[in-house]
Amino acid sequence: MVPATAAAVVTFLLMVTPGTAFELMWQRTRPRRDESTFLEINRVLLTGVLFSAASAATLVAVEAVAPGTIVDIGGLVAGGGGYVEAHPLLSVATLAVALVIALLYATAAHDLLDAPAARRIGQESGWHTALSRLAAPGVRVFLSVQLKDGSTITGYSAAYSTDPDPSRRDLVLRAPLRIRPPGADAAVELDGSWQVMVLTGAEISTIAAAYVGSARPVRPGRARRLARWVERRVWQLSLGAVAAIVAALLVAALATP
Repeated sequence: MVPATAAAVVTFLLMVTPGTAFELMWQRTRPRRDESTFLEINRVLLTGVLFSAASAATLVAVEAVAPGTIVDIGGLVAGGGGYVEAHPLLSVATLAVALVIALLYATAAHDLLDAPAARRIGQESGWHTALSRLAAPGVRVFLSVQLKDGSTITGYSAAYSTDPDPSRRDLVLRAPLRIRPPGADAAVELDGSWQVMVLTGAEISTIAAAYVGSARPVRPGRARRLARWVERRVWQLSLGAVAAIVAALLVAALATP
């Protein structure tokens, strides 16, 4: 008999994995919604069942054209664990192919449902966006940091921590450092011997950034150009991969004496 844990693994792979992959891709171009865990789980299961069903239908069609390509559905239903024990390699191969096809269908569906102009939503903090991602290569980030006590400190960004709680982060500024106390008209520059200053997120009220210097022109490498080409043809490549898998299965089955 096939143990219950193995059946649970198969159920998870076929029902949860494609739905989870689709949900993760969907969140890249859609803002998160305030939903209950119940709704999120049901959406993952529903989409997973749909993509797995489409994958199963594809393999059943292949089996109808070339018997023996995948597990015999009738034999599997009638024999259950005994059939799997008698055909372990074929069962594992069928599961793997079904999972890959389901993931390809999920990828194609996301690309077709996604608006052409939709931009990827980065799951990152505003600190990372302003201090790292928006700064072009060769550009220095000059910061004006206003503290909650009214003081303003300026300097170049040197480093920052990435704790999810902004109040627990640290921001490191590099010289030249200037401090304008609360109510003062002008800032005072610290002596050149002071190279860095560490500010805690709990003290910071606002951060203004200026990008200083000329950005170095960066020519996209071959890998990046290839990635962009793939991004513009996701659904075509995904369905093409499904067709290639089906063709390979048919060729292998017909070539087997």
